Amino acid sequence: MRNLLTVSLLGLLLSIPSVVFAQASWYGSIRTGIESDDSNNTGVADFASRWGIRGSSEVSEGLTAVYRYERSIDSSDASEPDGRLSYVGLSGGFGTVTIGQVWGAAYNHFGGIVDQALWYGSTGETGLRFADAVSYSVSVGNVSLQADAIMDQSRDKTGDGFAFGATLGGVMETGSIAIAYRNTELDSSSYKPSVPATDKVSSSFVAGSYSIGDMTVFLGYSQDSKDDTGCVAVAGTAGATTDGCIADGKTKTSFAGVYGGVGDTGVNYVFTMRNEKLSGDGFQGDDDTYLTQNGTETEFSEKSTPWTLGLSRSLGGGATLNFEHGEPDSDDDSSTGIWLQVDF
Repeated sequence: MRNLLTVSLLGLLLSIPSVVFAQASWYGSIRTGIESDDSNNTGVADFASRWGIRGSSEVSEGLTAVYRYERSIDSSDASEPDGRLSYVGLSGGFGTVTIGQVWGAAYNHFGGIVDQALWYGSTGETGLRFADAVSYSVSVGNVSLQADAIMDQSRDKTGDGFAFGATLGGVMETGSIAIAYRNTELDSSSYKPSVPATDKVSSSFVAGSYSIGDMTVFLGYSQDSKDDTGCVAVAGTAGATTDGCIADGKTKTSFAGVYGGVGDTGVNYVFTMRNEKLSGDGFQGDDDTYLTQNGTETEFSEKSTPWTLGLSRSLGGGATLNFEHGEPDSDDDSSTGIWLQVDF
């Protein structure tokens, strides 16, 4: 009898993984190609490859447990640089609550409209994914909402940030409007790594899109305020950088673009551009960077109009051939990439 009970329990334990993974799905995207810039640097590059597992399991009637885990892959050397997503949550008629590392509310809503470039685009200070997050999302009719609270237990405060995003779809039948807000206070050390400092970012976003046939046009605007308490100029300080140090900066960015398909050819196109205006206080040295070891505080103002142009062609079987050129309109080199993407 005891042996029978033992065998029964063992059979039950062995059956649990098969039940769980039967409701899970593996997925991934390998994106490898050639990238070249104005400095004549050309080589094999990875374009955000990843793999992951996601799924759900019914807890009770009307209540479902959800989970997801995703990691980056550098397909050029088969390494895994870092994690992308990792969360668990509950979903029901009330919406969905998740805990872990999630896609941010500002990115999901504002970025969902303006982030159409294949590789070289930008969404400003939306951020992409946030760790230590408790996130709530819900959809009611044509309105979708998401709110995130960032709570890093390693810091001496309960809340480290808050983000909110909302999208109204069905505007004039094929249009949508999104608003978002982000306020975070995270540890930083932009000047002297050994000195505790905080990087405070407060950002507001609004964007809209409208589709005409196979073509969609979008416009967006964001305004960011950034305060880095670690941005101080101390002569001879170890760990100083020359990448620029902005103690108090404001950025105003306008977004515009168009994307769509070319008939039944399987070819898609995207063109995006931004008008960025950065101003504030920083530390500038003789080499015109915003920070050197002997830097002095100065006011500054910069403008740039970066743009991207991309084309993609579906090859079938989950394979897509992509091309994109990014023009930063700054001291950075322009870059061109062509890569094969295989989704599974």
